[in-house]
Amino acid sequence: MESSNQKSEAGLRQSASLAIVVCAAMLTGLGLLAIYASSSMKGAQQFGDSLAFFRKQFVVAVAGFIGIVAVQRFPWRWFESLTLPAYAFSLGTLALIFVPGAYSVGGGAARWLHIGGVSFQPAELAKLTLIMFLAKNLGRPNCDLRQFWRCVVPNLIAFGAFAICLMKQPDFGSTVLMGVLTVVMLFISGLPFRYLALMGAAGITGMVAAVIAAPYRMARLLSFLDPWAEVRGGGFQIIQSYLAFKNGGLLGTGLGESRQKLFFLPEAHTDFILSVIGEELGLLGILLVCALFLFMSIIGLEVARRQTSKYRTLLAVGCTALIFGQSALNMGVTMGLLPTKGMPLPFVSSGASSLLVFLAVTGILARLARESTNPSAAKEPSRLHVGKSAHQIA
Repeated sequence: MESSNQKSEAGLRQSASLAIVVCAAMLTGLGLLAIYASSSMKGAQQFGDSLAFFRKQFVVAVAGFIGIVAVQRFPWRWFESLTLPAYAFSLGTLALIFVPGAYSVGGGAARWLHIGGVSFQPAELAKLTLIMFLAKNLGRPNCDLRQFWRCVVPNLIAFGAFAICLMKQPDFGSTVLMGVLTVVMLFISGLPFRYLALMGAAGITGMVAAVIAAPYRMARLLSFLDPWAEVRGGGFQIIQSYLAFKNGGLLGTGLGESRQKLFFLPEAHTDFILSVIGEELGLLGILLVCALFLFMSIIGLEVARRQTSKYRTLLAVGCTALIFGQSALNMGVTMGLLPTKGMPLPFVSSGASSLLVFLAVTGILARLARESTNPSAAKEPSRLHVGKSAHQIA
């Protein structure tokens, strides 16, 4: 009987690991189709090659899935030992924003570094390295979150250092997302609610101050509240997105038949690629994308619940929260539920840095799923392990 149960557990672990990779593969494949459909004219105009964006995304996707296989064989002790060097590298590359001319400017923001002929966005890697740092630091056996200054503040400083650099770019969306990731991981670690409430109040105050301090952010907020008041201004993007969804209806206009991508919808192959999917594949295509992200998130939380160490639990929670949080933010903007903000849709939007990071996250989650166990075997408390006593997690 015990052998049968062990085989059943092993089968569940392999199924969860495979499901995570399959979801990522389906989203990446759908993204390649959407990029091919939405970027051909832009590629021809910008590079004289209609397949420029598609080809780059395809090569990065292949490299990313090879990376997923490699992560399955990477010793955990090496992975943990990379945490501080990876964090230092991310902070160093982000800090180059204070060096004049180091970053390339595009769309009113400086978010791209060019090193050795390679262009990348340090903010994308910083999301993963912050998760790694928080998981390692909060997962220490001697980390008692009731000791606020010794165990909580260092994690807030780690986030704050990233936030200062990101706001200089400026990248308000990534700053907010990383702030949410920090709060989620502190919550799962067992941070007392009074501290969470204080952090939430401080975060909301900071966001309001950032909006008031920058006129363009206030303009985006106003155009979000009433996009039709600025049809040719701040409301243009979201109105074009609305039109794309309207044109798509239930079943869509068909692959390659989007009209809004023909230079009506700005950033059709990146930030607003969901609008192109909605127009060409209709409501059913949107529901498919939402279902894949939701399914990945549910599996990710179950994987986190089945870990035997707090470090691995937090790593799984952080990776899951990153996938769910960034996809929700992108969809919210595309559907007019949130103010316009440049943020790619994980796995789907064109962008080498984003795709590589999210495939790395997929590899980590798949590895954690493959090595997970029965949740009753968890040895270290977190809020995901509801059987623990209140004093252990407060």
